[in-house]
Amino acid sequence: MTVLSELGTIVDWEKGLVSPAIHFDDEVYREEQKLVFGRSWLVVGHEDMIRKPGDYVSNYMGEVPVVVLRDNKNQIRVLINKCSHRGNQVCLFDRGNTQSFTCSYHGWTFGLEGELLGVPMEQPFYRGELNKENWGLAELPSVANFNGLIFASFDPDAPAIEKWLGEDVSWWLENFVLASPTGGLEALPGWHRYRSPGNWKLVSENFIGDDYHVFAATHVSWLHVIREFLDQGILIPIVTYPGSPTRQVFEGSAGGGEGGPLGLGMIVLDDSIYQRDLEEAEQLGPESVEWIKERHDRLQKVLTERDSKPYSFMNGLLFPNFGLMGFFSAMLGRHFLQFHPRGTMEHEVWQWTMVEREAPQAIKELAVQRVYQGQHMAGLIAPDDVENFERMVESTRSSQVWDRPFHYGLQLGHEHEGPNSLPGNIGPNPSEFNQRQFYKFWLKQMQASRTPAGKE
Repeated sequence: MTVLSELGTIVDWEKGLVSPAIHFDDEVYREEQKLVFGRSWLVVGHEDMIRKPGDYVSNYMGEVPVVVLRDNKNQIRVLINKCSHRGNQVCLFDRGNTQSFTCSYHGWTFGLEGELLGVPMEQPFYRGELNKENWGLAELPSVANFNGLIFASFDPDAPAIEKWLGEDVSWWLENFVLASPTGGLEALPGWHRYRSPGNWKLVSENFIGDDYHVFAATHVSWLHVIREFLDQGILIPIVTYPGSPTRQVFEGSAGGGEGGPLGLGMIVLDDSIYQRDLEEAEQLGPESVEWIKERHDRLQKVLTERDSKPYSFMNGLLFPNFGLMGFFSAMLGRHFLQFHPRGTMEHEVWQWTMVEREAPQAIKELAVQRVYQGQHMAGLIAPDDVENFERMVESTRSSQVWDRPFHYGLQLGHEHEGPNSLPGNIGPNPSEFNQRQFYKFWLKQMQASRTPAGKE
């Protein structure tokens, strides 16, 4: 028997018991590339990153490098970053503006629609026999724009993005991730990238629902630093980071039907963070105060018919690997993170930052500083997680310890004990319900190819 053939037994999401074998088995990893990353809608960027024709950013879809660009017809395209001649990458930079991409190996040049424009010494070497129309860059067959967020899929028969997300996920993304009611988001240039130990699933499930680690153990050093700096009067942005609300927070869960689940941690349903934002805005000036009040009013209009009126959330993840952080307060920059697989025991984090487009400049500057001082490898938060992943790999990589499953039983049987007037499920926080939902959908995708035709 193999790990792959035993997935239905060793991934017991209903009981919250998942074997560590799924993080270290090479066959499972190879199947993931086809069945999870090959069939899901994957986030590849935001339209604000490519504002004008010729703008591009590079990214990955699973292990496949891609270029996300806006062509001269203002159409957004996603091209595979692989020369059709010998496989070299044709785009060597994270972002830029260009009218073509030229391979550094043999000089083949491609246009913004992926077409092969030119080949060095084509006439004497190829003698007019090269059909350039057949040798352009491969283009992703399915690309969608959801309120500015760009998705792509390798699956030419992928369901419409609205169907994949579903009403519940769409509601949370539109109103609380992409800030549509408050004017949308503005992308800051560049990526923050780093490699980290740990299978991509370990970091994804951390973001989708693991608020247990934040105050229990992992980040207590950060909290101690904050207290010590406050006592000394050192008020740098990361020290004055918006704290916990005065009352209860909740966990949000949405999706998981046709498309992947969305999990949100530390949802705030009271006005404690709003009041705290107002107090900080007063220190920045009248324009900031006016914006915080206007922003709050716009959110309230969206929530008019809801008994529960969320203000914000802290962390989250959209399956399979699109992480969210910093949505707790209007005074925080929005972290958008992607956890790209790099073998069974390593992943690469690609992170970009966005701010609310209509916010005053003073708020934008404060929000960005908190990003750089926090959820960055040079910050005070992310290194704690990386150290944990490194130790988890070291203690769990051997198949001799795979017989004992990881435990995801927190709030098992109590996950629905929360307000019921919002899309999806609102339950207690911390919880491991979202991790159970993550592995439920992961298992569904991993078993799809082994379902006989007509039996789905």
